[in-house]
Amino acid sequence: MLNYAICEISGKQYLVYPNQAFEVDLQSTDAKKIEASVLLLAQNGNIKIGKPYLTDKITLTCLEEVKQEKVRSAKFHAKANYRRVVGLRPRRTKVIYAVKK
Repeated sequence: MLNYAICEISGKQYLVYPNQAFEVDLQSTDAKKIEASVLLLAQNGNIKIGKPYLTDKITLTCLEEVKQEKVRSAKFHAKANYRRVVGLRPRRTKVIYAVKK
């Protein structure tokens, strides 16, 4: 049974536990499955480390697209009457690694 894995998705590394959802950067809207490259795999106390990747790949299932809290950034120049505030709500994709029992 898979205890955990460290995989790379869109150039970022994530710690993946079986049957536990996590968020990654926004993926294409039509993708239902994401295939991730595995860097480290821990199974039943045995650890496999890739150089840089293992031959195994993990298939993740996309659950939904979520929005995070708004990030606000302000610009201000003293004595110049310059004030700008911009906001952004980053979108993320919630995925899960489902393991059959």
